[in-house]
Amino acid sequence: MKLGEIKGWRRENGDFGIRNHIVVLSSVACANHAALEIARRTGAIPIIQEEGACGMFGEDRKRFLRCMANVGSHPNVAWTLVVGLGCEGIDAHQLADEISKRGRNAESLLIQELGMDKTVEKGVELVNRAKENLTPRRETAGVEELVIGLKCGASDYTSGLISNPSVGKAVDILIEHGGTAIITERLELVGAEQILARRAKSKEVAEDFLRRIKKAVEDVNKRGVDWIGSQPSMGNIKGGLTTIEEKSLGAVKKAGNAQLEGCLDYGEKPKGRGLYFMDGPGYDVKAVSGLMCAGSHIILFTTGLGTYLGSPVSPVIKITGNPTTARKLRDAIDVDLSVLLEEIISRDASLDEILEIGGRMILEEIVRVANGKLTKAEKSQHIEFSIELTGIIA
Repeated sequence: MKLGEIKGWRRENGDFGIRNHIVVLSSVACANHAALEIARRTGAIPIIQEEGACGMFGEDRKRFLRCMANVGSHPNVAWTLVVGLGCEGIDAHQLADEISKRGRNAESLLIQELGMDKTVEKGVELVNRAKENLTPRRETAGVEELVIGLKCGASDYTSGLISNPSVGKAVDILIEHGGTAIITERLELVGAEQILARRAKSKEVAEDFLRRIKKAVEDVNKRGVDWIGSQPSMGNIKGGLTTIEEKSLGAVKKAGNAQLEGCLDYGEKPKGRGLYFMDGPGYDVKAVSGLMCAGSHIILFTTGLGTYLGSPVSPVIKITGNPTTARKLRDAIDVDLSVLLEEIISRDASLDEILEIGGRMILEEIVRVANGKLTKAEKSQHIEFSIELTGIIA
């Protein structure tokens, strides 16, 4: 299949972005009000969350700094203003320095240095100045520039039957053309982990992947909790999924048949091209946020029962094979594959031929979105963001 060209912005460090966002990044919840007010007055994108650079220890502190710096230097971001309070563990000045080290211009403001009103006024001035200096020039590139995040949520029987394997077809073609894809959701690969492990490029990658899945299972079991109702969720069960193994065997289809190149920590960017596994949760907002922090230009989100979740920086393409969801949630769904369900039932074509059609429909949407088409989540300005933390908060 021949894929079209994409147009975007080449950054000074070589990154290629499909959006030219200016973002206002709050480093701690105490600065969320200022970040939201600056964004409201300027049209910039606010990135806020409940968690912040306060009270964290060890690995969580490293993870937070990595993720926030990766957001500020994301390929789809042209310029970043970091706003902080001033007494948090990682202040806004430090975070802006980390973003600059990653090849993106960033400024920072501390509320305790200026007061709230002057922080907002100064922030508006800085953002407006950055907007004036934005380059409108776009250049052409191939799809090999793209990093695509893979996520499923509110899954039902159609997810494993149509949406996920169609995404897998699209991923295979994208990787054949030099692109990159990241699958995540560690606990939603339980029971299907050997499928990916057998495709690892080396013994070391396979062992690393299996170790991460095993640790995730052990962490849950140590707490002595019952998986039922969480994996699969009550919504999954309502949608026809009965066990985590059944759910996982559908979820892993998103990864297609490509070789597994390596494993990534949460929010870590791939160091090469091809298929990667990011060690992240299944919880939608934290999984999508991790994929965004890992540099995903676009996130493919398959859903059976439907969801409206978006991302501040990475366009989220919603895909469903459920005809009821496609009809009721048409303001959320970007790619409706439910027509393929009718084809499967009628048996007018082989399953593989039908899924090839689904893969082509998804690839065409990827190219359209990469060339500027807004997803439904972008149109409705969904900007949910939350970093997964694992330890205690002081």
